[in-house]
Amino acid sequence: MQTFWEGGQYANLGSGTRTKKIGFMGFKVYNIALYVEAQPAKAALQQTRLPNETPNTVCAALAQGQFRKVVQFQMLRDVTSTQFKDGLRENLVPNVKQYGGEKYLDTFMSFFDDKKIAKGTVIPLLWSIDGSLTLDVFPPGFSQFSSAKPSLRIDSNAFCQAVFDIYLSPESIVPDGRKRWTASALQMAR
Repeated sequence: MQTFWEGGQYANLGSGTRTKKIGFMGFKVYNIALYVEAQPAKAALQQTRLPNETPNTVCAALAQGQFRKVVQFQMLRDVTSTQFKDGLRENLVPNVKQYGGEKYLDTFMSFFDDKKIAKGTVIPLLWSIDGSLTLDVFPPGFSQFSSAKPSLRIDSNAFCQAVFDIYLSPESIVPDGRKRWTASALQMAR
């Protein structure tokens, strides 16, 4: 269990690895973990009548559930802020066009301009039940998230959906994580 700056105890549903291909080479860039606020998520998942227990239906229930959730980056290599933003932008722009929240894209991207994103850096993004996204960049080894004061807040449920869809949608950029999250959510709902 983990605590963040908002909500109660969060359950870690597992993680997946983002691999970026350049030519024929694949480079592991970061692990992405999915946390859900344990008790509210369990209750919501138990009440959800999933027509079948496929990754699509379970991940949709996770994305649409009325509970707090966090995607947390754990960097596996040093990257520049430009490289990090370019990687996010590649996947986020189409989602923002689909879900909305375009006016927040520049604010979100410019937040990373002066950030050092070294191996071990941790970046949690918390989607609150009020439809806001709060986040910050923490140095390697940081673990005191419950007392952290996030530096950025975006009040747009559509933007939250666009961000989380990068990982939870059928086109997830971390398919191994999506499988783990599905299995963990089904176990939580039992």
